[in-house]
Amino acid sequence: MEKSKSFPEYSCSYTEFGFRERSNSYNFNGPNQKGSGFSASSDPELKRKKRIKAYNVLTVEGKLKTSVRNSFKWIKNKFSDIRYGV
Repeated sequence: MEKSKSFPEYSCSYTEFGFRERSNSYNFNGPNQKGSGFSASSDPELKRKKRIKAYNVLTVEGKLKTSVRNSFKWIKNKFSDIRYGV
């Protein structure tokens, strides 16, 4: 079987188009260069504020979950009272 002639083989490198070679690994911790981005990783006050915000989010989630749970219990009890005539 012959190769398709509609797609000729190209031999060009990425550097011709301005792309640079990158490693195959991905860094999930943000940029590696020092001095770029935020300095939150070294500032203890920003770390504390971020931690407190996370605690507040967990508190709100807990309150919401409790509220929904209590609402379902109330609805269940009301239907039970109606059905059994209590």
